[in-house]
Amino acid sequence: MRTLLDRFVWPLAVPVGLLVLWEVATRALGIRSIILPPPSEIIEVMVTRYDLILTHLWPSLYLTLTGFALSAVGGVLVAVLITTSPLLRKTLYPTIVVSQVVPKISIAPLFVVWFGTGMTSSLMLAVLVAFFPMTINAAMGFQSVDEDILRMARTYMGSRWQIFWKIQMPHALPFIFSGMKISITLAIIGVIVSEFVASQDGIGYLIKFAGGLLDTPLMMAAITALSLTGLVLYWLIAEAERLTVYWQSTSEFGSGGQV
Repeated sequence: MRTLLDRFVWPLAVPVGLLVLWEVATRALGIRSIILPPPSEIIEVMVTRYDLILTHLWPSLYLTLTGFALSAVGGVLVAVLITTSPLLRKTLYPTIVVSQVVPKISIAPLFVVWFGTGMTSSLMLAVLVAFFPMTINAAMGFQSVDEDILRMARTYMGSRWQIFWKIQMPHALPFIFSGMKISITLAIIGVIVSEFVASQDGIGYLIKFAGGLLDTPLMMAAITALSLTGLVLYWLIAEAERLTVYWQSTSEFGSGGQV
């Protein structure tokens, strides 16, 4: 019973309370829907226009998952390289940091020029923004192993491959999952930013289109659908972490390393 309360009831208590307060305030103060629609109206739009929302949600979801997958795999591979080779760390790490420092909103128009207004530019931006936390968290995880443990493993004739899979990878898993939870949210942001700049579909395009029509309920419905999708993706990663990193206690959706 306590587990049910900790995992579902208490996390939902504050959001539900805020939604009730939002509904009551907009009704009592007579705030027009064009300014701030009540939650009930947003839900109504999501139900009555679900086909439109789903039509635009799918491209954004597909690009988010693809960009996240590429970032996760590429980030871990680069983390392995920069933690095993001092030369690669000196040459690759500054480039990775510079790629993160450059404001992504300023790169989005360039990606449109280079890759066009299709899915490629959105995918590239999603990979760019999600790659950094994966790389840094994974590298921290691989470097978190006590040097005495590594020396002992080498003493007992453990090969580099065995040491990596049986010692370094288990130590790095909490950090990798932490990076994945950050990267999935950033991948969504990258896709939406690109869709704002130049796209004919996707949730970002729908939000911009609804804003141009001053259709605030539709805009809020699209934002809500995007937020719920992000929560589900985050929860799926956290559940995968809970099942995979079973030796580590978790206190929220999941805990792990840190940025």
